[in-house]
Amino acid sequence: MRTFRAALIAAALVGVLAGGTWLFAQGSKGGAVTGADIAEIERLYYRYSQGLDFAEEETYLSAFADDAVFTQGDGSVLKGKEELRKRWRQRLGGEGTTTLHMTTNILVTPTDDGGAKGRGYWMLFDVSQNPPRPVQAGHYFDTFARTPQGWRIKTRGSMRGWDWRVKKP
Repeated sequence: MRTFRAALIAAALVGVLAGGTWLFAQGSKGGAVTGADIAEIERLYYRYSQGLDFAEEETYLSAFADDAVFTQGDGSVLKGKEELRKRWRQRLGGEGTTTLHMTTNILVTPTDDGGAKGRGYWMLFDVSQNPPRPVQAGHYFDTFARTPQGWRIKTRGSMRGWDWRVKKP
């Protein structure tokens, strides 16, 4: 009976130590990304699009960190919220007045530094016609950071079309 108790206590101690080691390892990666985090990150894609499509400048900008960097599909780079604000106000090609953005198939994964990265397909539709017609398609490749205001886009890249051979940052 004594041997059984000793084995049971030893097994319990091994379990506690293994669980503690696993929890420590999770914390050392900057914390796990939860399902709620992923949902918040996915909403950043929608804030971006709806800010453009409904002409809501602050909704658009609220998706980005203050020091965000956005590499657009044409290769031009915007750094920080003031450049993003300037780009939003230009609304190139009637963007948001005659266009509609759709983002789908969003995939979010944690990174070792406690942040996350994501990718999603986008399509741009011309809604000045009936029926609306697709204009362009591509995908975003993003990194996200936790800020005091919640998750925000840290870097955004946009690739037009589907040339998978191009290296992404």
